[in-house]
Amino acid sequence: MDFANTLQQSISHFHLVLLAITVILHIIFAGGVARDIGNLHRLNIKPVLLPGGAWVMATLIMGIWVVLAYWLMHHSSLARSATVIKESHEYRG
Repeated sequence: MDFANTLQQSISHFHLVLLAITVILHIIFAGGVARDIGNLHRLNIKPVLLPGGAWVMATLIMGIWVVLAYWLMHHSSLARSATVIKESHEYRG
């Protein structure tokens, strides 16, 4: 019985650590999206599909899947014409 109780506590602690790591990663990803939205704004390029704040909030809630969608829509070769992609990568601030 003691082993089962110890194992259950260990699993519970693991879940708590995993949750904390997930929250931290979501905040980091949202910060990256917010910074990139700011860079696009400085270049007078509007975000695709959603306003900038909505992209950041969606990233906070859903994490890496929203970052993947954001990247595909804004920075992949599928995103826009080559001239807009080139302009969006010229800003390095």
